[in-house]
Amino acid sequence: MSHLDSLSQTTVTSTLNDDWAVLAISGMDSAKFLQGQLTCNLQDITLQQSRLGAHCTHKGRMIASFRLLQTAEQSYLFLLPKETLAALQKSLSKYIVFSKAKLHDASNDYVLRGISGANARQRITEVFGAAPETINTQHNSEHGTVICINPTTPRYLCIIPQAAAAAIESALSASAQTTDQHFWNACDIREGIGSVRTETIEEFIPQMLNLQVLDGISFTKGCYTGQEIVARMQYRGIFKKAMYRISSNGAAPLPNTAIFQENNTQAVGHIVNAENIDDKNWEALAVINHDAIAHALHLENTASITVLTLPYTL
Repeated sequence: MSHLDSLSQTTVTSTLNDDWAVLAISGMDSAKFLQGQLTCNLQDITLQQSRLGAHCTHKGRMIASFRLLQTAEQSYLFLLPKETLAALQKSLSKYIVFSKAKLHDASNDYVLRGISGANARQRITEVFGAAPETINTQHNSEHGTVICINPTTPRYLCIIPQAAAAAIESALSASAQTTDQHFWNACDIREGIGSVRTETIEEFIPQMLNLQVLDGISFTKGCYTGQEIVARMQYRGIFKKAMYRISSNGAAPLPNTAIFQENNTQAVGHIVNAENIDDKNWEALAVINHDAIAHALHLENTASITVLTLPYTL
């Protein structure tokens, strides 16, 4: 049993602020502005429902991936890797000048904590008054917002205002093991939730990260930056690549590390996210050519790759 599997059988809290950032947007045009910039549908995002999504270039390449939630009327928070915050803020700022909306880095205003495991639902209920019951739903209280990431193997994301952080963190962590973002990110990998990192900015279109399966793309909402390319790929069925879960031994590779097929010197895929699950092995999400999956795969250092299952169907 891996260290990750052992931790998964207990109640675990994960500190996320070192790796994840919060970008806030507010103003009377916020929803309208975001609707024209993001792959997800703002009509699906309410005080009870969050969504995964992406912001793309005009060529449909992802600048950033994120989770978007609403905190009040015309007020939203992006939760995303800290290393892509500047790129997202810079790109959105180019378009926002004619809208009555403002962006600001709110990372210091909130504490981000994950909680997972056997007693996670009970702990969330005790601390926040209730636990959201289905994927992407959220519960709001005076102590902060809780989002359900997975109800089956319970995992929740807590967005806690800084003023309430000390007391809430203490209550969440009672009788629980504390980990950092690496455990949380490894759980994301097992659940097939990928994220754009510095090395992969503008490398992938949203479908390559399976966002259409994860309710992160709307094909009915109308125009947004990059929409023409994303829609064309969908309706023409041009899917030569998708994101798969893989494993191997050694140190976890960096994002955008190339994957090769046996007896082929050209890359057939690239790492999206990877984390060590114990001292000897790692798991990752990787964008790989469909026709290469049935063949022997390896990294440039010859480490052989095993293709694992995802919790959803491509």
